[in-house]
Amino acid sequence: MTLVASGAATRSNFADLLEPGFRDIYFEQYSQLPTMYDSIFNVSSSSRQQEYDSSVSGLGQLVATSEGAAVTYEEPIQGYDKTYVHTTFKKGFKVTREMYDDDLWGVMKKMPKALASATTRTVENTAGNIFDNAFTSGTGGDGKYLCDPSHPRSDGGTAQSNADDGALNETELEKTLLAMRKTLDDKGQKILIQPDTLLVSPDLEKEAHVILDSMGRTGTNYNEVNPYKGRLNIKVWDYMDDTQAWFVLDSGIQSLNFFWRDRPEFSQDESFDTDVALYKVRCRYSVGWSDWRGLYGKTGT
Repeated sequence: MTLVASGAATRSNFADLLEPGFRDIYFEQYSQLPTMYDSIFNVSSSSRQQEYDSSVSGLGQLVATSEGAAVTYEEPIQGYDKTYVHTTFKKGFKVTREMYDDDLWGVMKKMPKALASATTRTVENTAGNIFDNAFTSGTGGDGKYLCDPSHPRSDGGTAQSNADDGALNETELEKTLLAMRKTLDDKGQKILIQPDTLLVSPDLEKEAHVILDSMGRTGTNYNEVNPYKGRLNIKVWDYMDDTQAWFVLDSGIQSLNFFWRDRPEFSQDESFDTDVALYKVRCRYSVGWSDWRGLYGKTGT
């Protein structure tokens, strides 16, 4: 199909829509996937060109002090800074007056709906890419990947890991839960981590339910209880394209953030000279993370 230079839909390009002999013309017949980004990320509105996150550490343990001795003072530590830069996304559609009026199937009148669907897909895909790239690209405030074996501590203490290679099974899940429980803050102190979510792609959905929903332990011939039954909520995200990776989250403290600078705005205009109608959608947002704690990722390999 060859469109005119203006990019507008014309009668010569969509002759089928002018022909009454067809039994049906299909357009946007498929149901859309439900949004998932807003159930995984902390979604907020922004009124600035950029958003900034930072942190301040707590304090270490008390010091044993002899009678009459002076108190020991300790300073908190400034944490790592994270900047969220909003990106603008746009798309439009043009149609001539003649094409719009002569369309016997009403397809052109439905095109604004197609822009809405495209917007939803874009948001989901952008957010899903955070997990697809969790081990290989994109950095947080500490300069490391979201899932990385060497997250530095602000106090210069031993680096920590929230990444590993294991496939999704009972043994690797237990290792992950234990590793998350041993997470330390930037002063090297234990913190409360309560994993409550298992995030997987559709390829791992079956295995996730086998591990978490079975009455007994999987892979054994003994009548043992399943210690993981009901322990985590399963979230399956179709926009996670990595078919092997899986993630465990503590939704109470995870720091995955999505900022809406401008929510989707749909507008329509018409060219006075050409009678071409123009439809447009525009939105602006940013997505990322400020702290890795509360999330552990496995490559699945």
